[in-house]
Amino acid sequence: MSANKQAFIKLFKETARYHHRYEVFRDVITCQAYALHNAVAFSQEVEDDYLRIAKRYDKEDMKRMAQLMGYVIMGLEEKPCDFLGSLFMELELGSSQIGQFFTPYELSLLMAQLNVSYIEDKPVITLHEPAVGSGGMVIAYAQALRERGINYQQRLWVQAIDLDPVAAMMAYVQFTLLHIPAEICIGNTLTMNITKVFRTPAYYMGAWEQKLKLHYAIKECADLLIPDEKEKPTAMPVEQFDLLGETA
Repeated sequence: MSANKQAFIKLFKETARYHHRYEVFRDVITCQAYALHNAVAFSQEVEDDYLRIAKRYDKEDMKRMAQLMGYVIMGLEEKPCDFLGSLFMELELGSSQIGQFFTPYELSLLMAQLNVSYIEDKPVITLHEPAVGSGGMVIAYAQALRERGINYQQRLWVQAIDLDPVAAMMAYVQFTLLHIPAEICIGNTLTMNITKVFRTPAYYMGAWEQKLKLHYAIKECADLLIPDEKEKPTAMPVEQFDLLGETA
C-alpha cells in the first residue's frame, strides 16, 4: 500500500467519528466532486447540497476532509490508478447485498491493453461504460492509450453511468484529476433513467461539445457514403468490447 493511501486511511479514521464510516466517505467524496465541478461550471443546486452536507460536520472535520483530498491528488500524481476504488475496498465499505466489488486495477489495465491494440488511428475515440463504479476501467484505458503514444486528454471521450451516486462521484473526482474528458451520469443503464449528469473540467476546457458535434457529423456522412461498411470483414472490431468501449 502506498504512503498516500496509508495517510488517507489514518486521517479518515480520525475524521467525524460521530458519523458512520460509510456516511463520512460518501460526504468526503461528494464534497470533493462538488468543489471540482463548481470551479468550472457553477450550479446553485450543487452549491446548496454542498452546504447541506457541510452543516453535518464541525470546522476541524471539514479541514480534515480537505486534507483527505490532498492525499487523493498526490496518490494519482504518483501513479495513475483507481486510488479511491482501492480505498473503498480496503475500508470494507462495499455493499455485499448488491455485489459491489471494484476490479483490481492491475486486471483492469491488462484488459485495457488488450483492447487498445485494436484502436484505429482516428481523431476521436469514444468509450462507453455502463457500470463505471469508481472509474478503474476507464483510468486503465486512458493509461493504455498513453502507453501507445495516444494523448487521451485530447482524443478520448468517455460517457459513463452508475446507479450508485457514491461510485459515480468517485469516478468524477478521479477523471477530473486525471483530466479525462467525460460525462458521468447517475442513473440506471437498463432503463436509461438518468437523475444527474456531471461533466469533467476537461470537457469544457477541451471544447468537447464542438468536437463531438463535428465527430458525429463526419461519422454520419461516412455511413451515408459507405452504406456497406459494416458488411466488410474485420479481424476483431472494437465494438465487440462493450466493457471497455469502442472507437468511432
